[in-house]
Amino acid sequence: MKATYRVLAYLVALGVVVQAAAIAYASFGLGKWIEDGGVLDKATMESEDSGITGAVGLTVHSVAGGMVIPVVALLLLGLSFFAKIPGGALWAGIVVVLTALQVALGYLSAAVVGLGVLHGIIALALFAVASAAAHRTVTRTPPQHAASAGRADVA
Repeated sequence: MKATYRVLAYLVALGVVVQAAAIAYASFGLGKWIEDGGVLDKATMESEDSGITGAVGLTVHSVAGGMVIPVVALLLLGLSFFAKIPGGALWAGIVVVLTALQVALGYLSAAVVGLGVLHGIIALALFAVASAAAHRTVTRTPPQHAASAGRADVA
């Protein structure tokens, strides 16, 4: 179960990376499309096939952030109660809270554009916390001194 916990936590972190890449692709694609003469207005936004380069990035960003990452985060939380990882449920809980905050900020940013800044900052925090949660599953053995390892000091 520790391995599954680790995989789920890393999948959340990977999801954040995918979202960042997707929104960057969409943003740069939109910029290129405008430079090439495209006009972005309400009609273009409502169009089924706008021809905007990188438009798929918006879809990937929305699906990953609105559906995939929240489901994986909830699976991580559920599993955390059985994985017997010290502090695992706490870290998974933080992942879920940050994910919920991310989703809320994503939707609210459409109305209050300044919240988009927090959306980006929370994404970095979510990546860090999910990575830390995954990292907690790695068992470490304390370093042994030369004498306790069966080696004699040479004079």
